[in-house]
Amino acid sequence: MAAELIVPGYLFGGYALALVLLWIASWAERRSAITAAVFHALCGITVSLTTLYWFSASTSVPAPVWYGVPLVAAALLAWRGWHQQRWGNRVDASAEPSFGFLPHHGLAVPRDHPDPWPRRATVEFSQHGHRLLGIEYSTESPYRDENFRRKSKLAEELGSICSVVELRIPNVPALTVSPKTKAFAPDHFTPLEDMRITRNQFSWLRPDTTLHEFETDPEFDRRFSVYTSDPEFAREMLTGEVRELLLTDRWFRVHQVAFREDAVWATDTGGLTEDRMFDNSRKLAMLAAAVPAAVWDKWANDRHFHSVATNADTRYDAWLGNRGGFIRTPLNRRRDARDRQPVTSISLTARTLIALALITVGAAPAGNSIAALTRLAPQVQATVSAVNEGGTRHCVTTSGGMSCTADRATVTGSYEQDGSAREITADWSRNDLPARGTVVEIAVGPFWGHPGYQVGSAYAAVDLLGALIWVLPGLFLIKRTYLPSTPRRVRKRRETQA
Repeated sequence: MAAELIVPGYLFGGYALALVLLWIASWAERRSAITAAVFHALCGITVSLTTLYWFSASTSVPAPVWYGVPLVAAALLAWRGWHQQRWGNRVDASAEPSFGFLPHHGLAVPRDHPDPWPRRATVEFSQHGHRLLGIEYSTESPYRDENFRRKSKLAEELGSICSVVELRIPNVPALTVSPKTKAFAPDHFTPLEDMRITRNQFSWLRPDTTLHEFETDPEFDRRFSVYTSDPEFAREMLTGEVRELLLTDRWFRVHQVAFREDAVWATDTGGLTEDRMFDNSRKLAMLAAAVPAAVWDKWANDRHFHSVATNADTRYDAWLGNRGGFIRTPLNRRRDARDRQPVTSISLTARTLIALALITVGAAPAGNSIAALTRLAPQVQATVSAVNEGGTRHCVTTSGGMSCTADRATVTGSYEQDGSAREITADWSRNDLPARGTVVEIAVGPFWGHPGYQVGSAYAAVDLLGALIWVLPGLFLIKRTYLPSTPRRVRKRRETQA
């Protein structure tokens, strides 16, 4: 498809339609697996076609890509919807909790509470000696009038679905640990981390009991807020080892954690996926292992749990087994060692496809431009058959007013190659346009598209800069995903400790 001017209505309308289809797929998951898979596939096709239309505004998109990419995206999303619905069966999970707490008006209430909120999904199973519980729920109240519920249904499905992951522990008093935003200012600016903290606060289930603020030391208090029902319990729980884990592990920097009675839990904004269940429970198991044995012995009269917690293998690949696959398991092990969040299957697929799309769009134009600039591109003697002086203006309305561009001057000529006549159009300097019938030297791009350039013109350099706008973000995304570096503040902390 030839390059064209983008129509904003098509672009935003396409993504809006994709959101509606995603909502319908989410709604259908509780009713029909086939219907959910169909709408997941339609959502993938819509996103793919809209994105390809966006790309076509700046470059030509081959016809096979128009047909192939939507089909691949549809297949991946349909598979993801099917896979997500059945992961609970693979871990032999029960659908009714035997411990822990249920959501109710932003609070974690006991299982015998007379009015708990409806649960969208519940899974409970054992892992490395621990008992785990996961609940998916909605923060939208189920007790509003029917008219309000109809109007707010879309917002509820897209923005109010939350999940809580719980790990069974011996009965202890209540304690909550919540990360603070802007905790590293002014030395470090962490807008993405602060955004995740704020986002997860919307789903944060607090213990339904009276809590009092507790302070430990200035450095820890600058980054976390601690509330407890028993200050003495908090003092013995938050040992140096526990505080070091909370301060240094990136997961605890964006998740609120709560202890109460027989459960320790953390909440997330978003559905209860297999990755979230295993990733969050692994971190909770690491926290339980860091708590001294004396705490469980004194406050819960349990001398056995500490050995269970410390004997549990909480390494990433050991905790998840083969669920991460042969690519994600070593990748997430590497990311975990470098203090980066593990990537889910859908996140890794999306990142890779976006990066490859960006690189694909820019790689051929960049290669052609570099070949022309370095004189490595094949040069042919072409007879000029047509001359276009260019200069036609194309204007669009932007937030800053009218934005206009002018067509380049071009020269069309014919030449012979391999015994056959070929035609080529090359960008040309407006001040040096040749006459028809003259023979000129044209550099032909060696890669797909095979554009022509006037030898020695600046157009190749201009096109290279335009191509790098696509290539560099793609390479950066690949690097950030597959070869992440350790954050600067973590490196400084490790150097200080060393």
